[in-house]
Amino acid sequence: MRQDRVAPSPREPASRSPDALPREAASGPWPRLLRRHISGIAAPDPRLWGLSLAIIAVDAVWLRVAHVSVEPAGFALAAALVLVLLAAAACLSTVKSDPPLRGMALATAFLIVFTVPVAVLHFLAAGLGLPFVDGALVRLEAALGFDWTAYVAFLAEHPTLSWWLALAYHSSGPQVGLVVIALSATRRLGRLWSFVRLFSATLLCVIVLAALLPALGPYATYAPRRIPSEPLETVGALWHLEPVARLRAGTLDTLALGDLRGLATFPSFHVCLAILTAWALAPLPVLGPLALLLNAAVIVATIGAGGHYLPDVLAGALLAGAALAVRARGRIRAPFGDPVCAAPAPATIGPADA
Repeated sequence: MRQDRVAPSPREPASRSPDALPREAASGPWPRLLRRHISGIAAPDPRLWGLSLAIIAVDAVWLRVAHVSVEPAGFALAAALVLVLLAAAACLSTVKSDPPLRGMALATAFLIVFTVPVAVLHFLAAGLGLPFVDGALVRLEAALGFDWTAYVAFLAEHPTLSWWLALAYHSSGPQVGLVVIALSATRRLGRLWSFVRLFSATLLCVIVLAALLPALGPYATYAPRRIPSEPLETVGALWHLEPVARLRAGTLDTLALGDLRGLATFPSFHVCLAILTAWALAPLPVLGPLALLLNAAVIVATIGAGGHYLPDVLAGALLAGAALAVRARGRIRAPFGDPVCAAPAPATIGPADA
């Protein structure tokens, strides 16, 4: 029997202490239900949600200072989708406990909440006007003994190989969705939250490094005469040149959600994401080995289809390896540490959700 329903004993004072009523009210059904809903949407880490809100605030101030307006339609649609997913995640942790679907909805919502404002920040930071470091990357590439133009000429001579590598390169985005679905469906939610935290940490590192060490990429620097002819093979290498030029010239006055794209050359986030995706899917039978092979192809394709220097690839791999090593040693802390409220109260979920 609950304590607050027991009749007062004759020894109890006739009057209650002033804070007795607030304590009882705080333990009533509505606050408890609210806490259950909040805990149901807290994963992968409530501090990561706070970081996302902080980045949104920075974006808002920066856009205002830079006199850049946003086209609201796309951003409003993304916000509405996030609200729907969060509502679904809250219901799936309270009204009907379904850890796999809850994990799927929650991870998708957070990835949108984090990736969109970080992409805006990345876009704005590209207009800082810091000197390009292509010269240093070219010298480092030469010191490593790699001939980028010869490699691209080889791809031009083997269009079938080049096309398949480019297709692998452009699979990185869909693979993130595959990780969310596969790990949620197999109830590996702890690994899913680890992937989301690693994704967030490494993406933010890439954005900062790309802002401080901007580069145009080897296609602009080397201007090779022979390149793969299919648009699929070079679109990822050239799509950043026009927006970077406009940002540096100060002629970008409106930003739409569809305008956001990867502008980073050094380090390569595609390589970083390939390693993290292969790690996330590694425990799954069949899918794990296939993901390893596919992401090995992504790393190889990053030089040609992605238009990256070899040092970009090595730096992306080093960043991913460092992130995984830190996680393995248990040193990842706020805001990328183990979630404080990664799951609802024990009464609402099963052990598979941990």
